[in-house]
Amino acid sequence: MFSALFLTTTVMLLPWITALADPAVDSNGNAALQYWQAFATLPKFTDAESVIIADCLVVPLDETAQEVLKNSKYALTMLHRASAIKHCEWGMSFNEDGVYVLLPHVAASRQLTSLACLRARQRFQFDHDSNGAIEDVLAAMTLGRHISVDGSLIAVLVGYNIEYRAIETLAVALPELDPKTIKAVQTRFDAMPSFGTQATALLACEKVTMEWFIRKVKETKDKEELLTLLGWVGISEDKNVDRGGKAERFLDECGGTAEGVVKFAVDALPSYDQMAKHLDLPLDAFEREFKRDGIVHASNPVYNVFFPALAKARQANLRAEVRRALFSAALAVQLDGQNALTNHLDPVLGGRFDFSSFKTGFEL
Repeated sequence: MFSALFLTTTVMLLPWITALADPAVDSNGNAALQYWQAFATLPKFTDAESVIIADCLVVPLDETAQEVLKNSKYALTMLHRASAIKHCEWGMSFNEDGVYVLLPHVAASRQLTSLACLRARQRFQFDHDSNGAIEDVLAAMTLGRHISVDGSLIAVLVGYNIEYRAIETLAVALPELDPKTIKAVQTRFDAMPSFGTQATALLACEKVTMEWFIRKVKETKDKEELLTLLGWVGISEDKNVDRGGKAERFLDECGGTAEGVVKFAVDALPSYDQMAKHLDLPLDAFEREFKRDGIVHASNPVYNVFFPALAKARQANLRAEVRRALFSAALAVQLDGQNALTNHLDPVLGGRFDFSSFKTGFEL
C-alpha cells in the first residue's frame, strides 16, 4: 500500500558556494495583494515558452529560457516582496459563488513558482549567485504555503507540488553550500508559514459549496431553472457532452424534483465533518473510513458528484510530509554527516531513511 509513498531526495555537487543573508521581513499587510500584482504582470507566454516553464526542473537553460526569465523579472520581484509578508488572505467567495468560483491565482502560482525555480537554476549554474538562487527557491516555497490557505482543497494540493519543485531545485545545489548557508536555509524553512490543512479546506470550501448548492436549489422556481443550475454537472466532461442531458439524468436520479436534490444534499453534509476528523488518521485507517463512507452514500447522486477523492488527497499529503522530512534530513546530513539521520525519521512508516553516496553527492 505504501509503495506509492516511496520518494527520494538527491543532492549533487555543483561549482558554487556563498553565504545566505536573511531578507528584510515586512510582517504587515497582505501578501496576496503583492502576489496579484505579480500575476497581473506575467507575460502572455507562447506554447513553447509555457513548455519551458512547465519543465522548469530539467529544461535546457538556453536563449529562449533566458528571454522568458527576462520578461518575467517584475513578476518575480513582486513574488519576493510578497514572500516577505507573513499574512496572506485571498478573499475567496465560496459562500457566494459556490461551484462557479474561479481560482486564477492557483494556476498563476504554479507558473510563477516554476519561473522562480527556473531562475534559481540559472543563478546556480551560470550566474554563480547561490544567494539569489536560494532566495528564489525560498520565495517559491513560501508562495506554496500561502496558496494552500485560500480555503480550497485544490490549492492545498498545488502547494504540495510547488514545494516539491522548489526542494528538487535546491537539492541539486546542496552539497556545495557552506555550513552557515545551510543553517540559514534550515532556519528559514522551519519558520515558513504553515501549510493549509485538507481538513480546513474540506470544511471551508467543499462543505460551504454544498451548503451553497442547497440554497441555490431551494431558490429555483421551476424545473427549467433547476436544470439550468444543474448544467454545471457536465463542465468537467468532454466538450461534446450533452450537459443538458446529463443534468436531466442527474435530476432523475434525485427523484426528479428540487426537494429530492436537497434531501440527498442534506444527507451528504455530515460526511464533511466526519471525514475532516478522520484526515489525521494513518493512511490505512483513513482509507477504511473513506471507503465505509462511500458505501453508505453509494446511492446518493449528490454525494457521488460533489464529494472529493479524499483518498488520493490524503496520499498526496503523506508524500508531501515525507518529502519535507527528506529535505530536512538532507540539510542535517550535509551539516553533520550520515549519523544525523538518527534524528530524522520517516514520518509515515517510521525508521531511518536509506542513505547512498556517489561521486557527486548522495541520495536519501
